[in-house]
Amino acid sequence: MVDSLSRDHELLRLLEKAVEELKGLLQPEEEREAAEHKRLSNGCRDSAGLHTTLFQVLKTFGELQCKRVCELREILCSTANTLTEQRMCLNLAHTLPDAEPPTTADVDASYGSHFFQDHMTDVILHVLEDVHAIINQFSVMSRRLDAGIAFLSEVSEETDDPTTSGPLKTAKNMKTESSSTTKPLEQFHEEHSLANIQSIRLTDDPTDPVKGCTVVKDDRNRRDEISHTRTESADENIVESLNVNDEVDEEKEGEEREKSKGEEGEKLKQTLVTVGLADRGGSSKSPKLCYMMASADVVSVMSCEVVDGLSSLMVSGSEELLSAVLRIQTYSHVKCPFPLTVAVPFQANYRGNYREIIVKVVDPGQRVSYVTPLSTEGFFEGQRGSFAVVRVYTLGVFAVLSRLRTESFTVSKAGLSLKLSVDSRICLDYLPGSFITPVVAQVMVQPVDAFILSSLKSKNDSYREALTSTPLLYLSHPSSLKLRRPLTISLPCPPICDKRKAAEDADRPALASNAFSPKLMRVDGASVKTHKCCKEQLALLGWMENHWKVLDKVSVKNLQNSLVCFELTESYERLIVLRLQSSVKSSCLALLVEELEEAVKSFSVTVVLHHKHLDPRSVVVETLSSRDASWAMCELQDQGYCGPPESSSELSMREGEQLLVRLSGNITCAESISKEQTDSLIITFHNQRRNRLYLTLKEVDTFGNHSSLHYKGVASFFKVSKDHLVWSDDRAYVKDCLLEEPVCRLPITLPKGARTVFQPVRIKLMQPSQTVLQSRSRRLANTGRPSVRNCRCE
Repeated sequence: MVDSLSRDHELLRLLEKAVEELKGLLQPEEEREAAEHKRLSNGCRDSAGLHTTLFQVLKTFGELQCKRVCELREILCSTANTLTEQRMCLNLAHTLPDAEPPTTADVDASYGSHFFQDHMTDVILHVLEDVHAIINQFSVMSRRLDAGIAFLSEVSEETDDPTTSGPLKTAKNMKTESSSTTKPLEQFHEEHSLANIQSIRLTDDPTDPVKGCTVVKDDRNRRDEISHTRTESADENIVESLNVNDEVDEEKEGEEREKSKGEEGEKLKQTLVTVGLADRGGSSKSPKLCYMMASADVVSVMSCEVVDGLSSLMVSGSEELLSAVLRIQTYSHVKCPFPLTVAVPFQANYRGNYREIIVKVVDPGQRVSYVTPLSTEGFFEGQRGSFAVVRVYTLGVFAVLSRLRTESFTVSKAGLSLKLSVDSRICLDYLPGSFITPVVAQVMVQPVDAFILSSLKSKNDSYREALTSTPLLYLSHPSSLKLRRPLTISLPCPPICDKRKAAEDADRPALASNAFSPKLMRVDGASVKTHKCCKEQLALLGWMENHWKVLDKVSVKNLQNSLVCFELTESYERLIVLRLQSSVKSSCLALLVEELEEAVKSFSVTVVLHHKHLDPRSVVVETLSSRDASWAMCELQDQGYCGPPESSSELSMREGEQLLVRLSGNITCAESISKEQTDSLIITFHNQRRNRLYLTLKEVDTFGNHSSLHYKGVASFFKVSKDHLVWSDDRAYVKDCLLEEPVCRLPITLPKGARTVFQPVRIKLMQPSQTVLQSRSRRLANTGRPSVRNCRCE
């Protein structure tokens, strides 16, 4: 460390001295001539030598700093890899169904929550990107200084040529022999120090971008080291001659040229290129599935393929799929220099403050990681569009998702007052000393549509007392640390208008009002705050011990602008406030919130089965979100598909759920999907993706349905739970699933074609004339046989 600091001080001293000498050259002409004469008499250098020395010092100083930054980069890379692996292992909320999640004790061991690991990993990765940029700038600076030194060397060689017309008054040709043999002590130490510093080779780090770069000494120092004899000239000029063999110079030049060519080749290999990857099984003109920014030798061994069969297992919770599911891997044993930059195209139909774009990566070991995109817009192959650009440290299965926006924050010992960026009306106030140490917390907000609450109330009369609700608040703190001071939370809870309240009162059956008395409907404790008897009330519920519970000891207050406020002395993972018209049982409220939480993750879906107008045997099966059904039906009609049958009734499905299609009756699928289930097909529902299944149908029995003009069959749809799906090579297959009753059935018909009926041939013998009969009778009479008057055979 001391040696390194001494080098820095020596370089800085030389740099200051070179700058001072250059300042003297920038003086007016008369002063410059006087100063130059004084400098030359003291044995100082000319302008070219000063610039060369300055460039060399700057380059050496840059190389020393670059070496230190490279060492820092290596440490950061190892740290980032370690943290990334830990984050993969600690990802509990989004583990694949087959994987066994770690216990709570394992999570608490890593500072109470994996959110801390996520935050630290993101910081390290951002710092690593900055370090990469610094190293690139050092490399650019080194190349520029090399070019300047080479230019000054050429200029010095031209000025030292004896055939040059006119004497040049430089420090190299005006020094006397005495000045060359008796150098000032300061100049001797200066050159000696510079030579020692320039002899340092910065090639210890194999990943150093300036590997193999050595400092080129100026021409004057090289001539002083090589030349041992000097000759006197008649023009009072002392010309230094280099006693170097020309053949040796040519060999050195050839070695330098070969070395430069090799370095250019290495730089070309390391140059980043952007290449679009098409489907490995498709043709050369197939559309690009994604784009990768890496070196040419790495991109050349990359392959990409679509594995949409795994889409069901790529989403969980509130996630929604926005892109095709891609598998990116190498088809050779080339080691990839991570990180790699990948751009995956996607299409988002619905965006908002509550949701964010994220890229989910599942490595070959089925470890899940989430990567925040560097950008969501890109320009590739002349087209601008939505691209999730991410920098990854592993390859595997990629998918772009939309999920609830996660906001992380740090609560210090001094407390924190936070207004969420997704909704500024939601406020969290931590008093000073809430935690004994600074903690990293995380919050998500799930909005609750008033239509969802109304639909639940229409299905169950016991929920009629619920008027409105706040958004679902998901709040995560380290479970090993408890709140020491109350946490104040403010949430928006819109009041119900008088007209809507009057309409609901009019529609409410009298039986429902008499079924529950106010005494039985009252919530135990003080969890509800009322202003007047039988007026609106507020009930707070929290997720505790894997179930919802009414927090009867927490007082909820009404604030202005439709806000409610309450204080918590314990940490809860989920919170919600309900505005009630009258008192309700605690158990009834808990059931309402459970159904409400499930309803916000479900979608109203319609199943459509249409035939192609020109080819009735070609059909399309599609699952449509009810809000998009109208324009999706118009799109199918534009593509030549039409009914019958009519669309199914509305179904409730979650993102990634599958429908198993089975055909029965006199109609089956022309091409079997699998050997085990020849008439079974699967369609996966995704809210923001096309969910179509194209089939070709045929009749089972050509002579069946003889009394009808059509062949008839039925398509039955069975819902498959994600718990019964198993991750296979390129698809999710159903394992040990007992199918329940179908969620819907749709009739299918196929028109009968014109059939050719083969009838037996009829033979008819015409009656012969009278003369022929008489001649036959005479012949028969002669032979003794009976005569035949008429003979007709058919």
